[in-house]
Amino acid sequence: MKKYICLFLFLFTTNVLTAQVQGNYLIDSLKRELNKDIHDTTKVLILHKLTSNYTFENPIQALRYGREAWYLADSIRFEKGKVFVAISSGFIMATTSDYTEALSKLSEAVNICERKKMMKELISVYLNLSLLYTTRKQSSNALEYLTKAKQVEAKTKVKDVIIPLNLAEGYIYKDLGKSQMALNSFQNALKDVSPRKEAPQLPNINFYIGDTYWDMNQQDSAIKYYHKTLTYKETYMDAQAYYGLAKAFNAKKNIDSSIFYAKKALYFPEKSFLFNTTVAASLLLANIYEKQNNLNQALFYHKLAMEQKDSLFHQEEVREIERLNYEKKERELITQRRIMAHKSDLEDAIKIYGLSGLLFFLIIFFVILYRNYKIKHKANESLQEQKEEIHTQRVKAEKALEDLKATQAQLIQSEKLASLGELTAGIAHEIQNPLNFVNNFSELSIDLVKELKEEVENCPVNAENELIISQENKNYIDEILSDLTQNQEKINQHGKRASSIVRGMLQHSRTSSGEKEWLDINTLADEYLRLSYHGLRAKDKNFNADFSTDFAEDLPKISVIPQDIGRVLLNLFNNAFYAVNQRAVETGHALSLQSSKYKPMVIVTTKKKGNFIEIGVRDNGTGMSDTTLAKIFQPFFTTKPTGEGTGLGLSLSYDIITKGHGGMIEVESVEGEGTTFTVKLPV
Repeated sequence: MKKYICLFLFLFTTNVLTAQVQGNYLIDSLKRELNKDIHDTTKVLILHKLTSNYTFENPIQALRYGREAWYLADSIRFEKGKVFVAISSGFIMATTSDYTEALSKLSEAVNICERKKMMKELISVYLNLSLLYTTRKQSSNALEYLTKAKQVEAKTKVKDVIIPLNLAEGYIYKDLGKSQMALNSFQNALKDVSPRKEAPQLPNINFYIGDTYWDMNQQDSAIKYYHKTLTYKETYMDAQAYYGLAKAFNAKKNIDSSIFYAKKALYFPEKSFLFNTTVAASLLLANIYEKQNNLNQALFYHKLAMEQKDSLFHQEEVREIERLNYEKKERELITQRRIMAHKSDLEDAIKIYGLSGLLFFLIIFFVILYRNYKIKHKANESLQEQKEEIHTQRVKAEKALEDLKATQAQLIQSEKLASLGELTAGIAHEIQNPLNFVNNFSELSIDLVKELKEEVENCPVNAENELIISQENKNYIDEILSDLTQNQEKINQHGKRASSIVRGMLQHSRTSSGEKEWLDINTLADEYLRLSYHGLRAKDKNFNADFSTDFAEDLPKISVIPQDIGRVLLNLFNNAFYAVNQRAVETGHALSLQSSKYKPMVIVTTKKKGNFIEIGVRDNGTGMSDTTLAKIFQPFFTTKPTGEGTGLGLSLSYDIITKGHGGMIEVESVEGEGTTFTVKLPV
């Protein structure tokens, strides 16, 4: 239910549509005015506007401005200002923090509006109260205040209220589960608003009609109105409509369309009031992929849903703190007033409160100290276990080195061939992604062509047997053609992607000719990073890690032997992923991005420094001791267990960079924290 509340709140918040258009410029202008030496009533109005503009970008900050405006309006007896503040912040307080506070402010606003004949504002306050009681499941009270709003509208002929009353009525009936009555109210609201082509409520009304049809299990009608919601200029309703289409197509067993629209619903995560939509869309995708046995995607979207839930929970915690601070501020204000009237009687009480507060903070301080001590003690124990495990692995690696000395000539050639083998699984997985996109968008294009054909066939003809295409049909046909164009662009893009992967594989498999080529090092590094990651994922389904890139733009092309540099990068990436995997296993955690204690991460960077281009490969894995660091470029030295490494990868990489390309390769490592390799190639 909270998602509907937030969408109604969007319409209630005054000036929010203007704020969307004017953006940060309006907010900055208001803040500059706020810093000036201005009249108190003007300051209240500025704070009220800031409350409206921050409602969706930063609800917590909006509440701060709203409460500050209320305090100031109350202290200077600016009653109209209190009404404006109650409208802009009263309902958001009710939906995010404290119903009691919202009810108190809105009730006082009703008295002021009735006394000062502020009929337009009274309608908005009644609507706020109606929706407030709806959130409390007090339907009789909600309908009572909606009826009062209608009576005031009919009596005063006020027609330019922020939200049509039929829309509010439909929402209440929808919340009561009376779908047919809700549908009638929404359709009446559509009739009221439709003559105004640019009415901001049109997307909302179409969405609610579609969602009511969904409640009534009429998926085709629901899909129709979800699509109508998207025909307007981009609004906050788009994510809701995309999710509605996703769940409707899922119910109709049209899985590809469901996936397509669910992913589009995820394009709006920065809007705080759309977190529930993001969570729902992510869970829908996770469920679909789980049924398709695509566990990687299912895990990814399940993780995304959990992250959004955590973020929403964090916001609610911050809002609760804001509510407690507000209550504290009110108590302080009451205390100050009593001090002014009974200063001598309250001096002892103030001292007691001060000592109690000091004692409370001291207790909290010692609790925090004790908690930090326990955390540090546990971390030291974990670090000691890691050191012991690293020592054990080093002993095993030294034994493996002795075993490898007898076959060193054969292993040198094997190491060169092994890089191609490690790429095979990654390339197969990497090619599958663009092929899936090509297949999916091809299927969507077929459906769109059928839909276009049906739309044209349904158009009437005149006496000359010529098609008569209405503006509505033309808009719909243009929309289908636009979707077809986008689908073909996606097919072309991912086809080129697959071709690029195959071309890179063929180049890697060729025996190095020793001839250098001018290449973009960013493209080469990005390609081999992804092939390394997917190759390791294909070999070990439990493997997972985060990776990111920070490539400098406008790097000059450099002359290198592509196959040789590719082998170097592949070896460094494989080693980095191996290190973070080892650390995750050694610390006793399953390698998962959900782990709160250790986050495996590999970061690849490029930059130009002097006459060199530097490629950095940094991981937060097991790291290396100084003893190990001194040996890593020696042939046949490896820290991996017997059978998992030849010890030739870094040795050959060192020769390729220093002897073959006149560059340098450097390494920095902290045992138990991570390693950074830096490859320097001359420009």
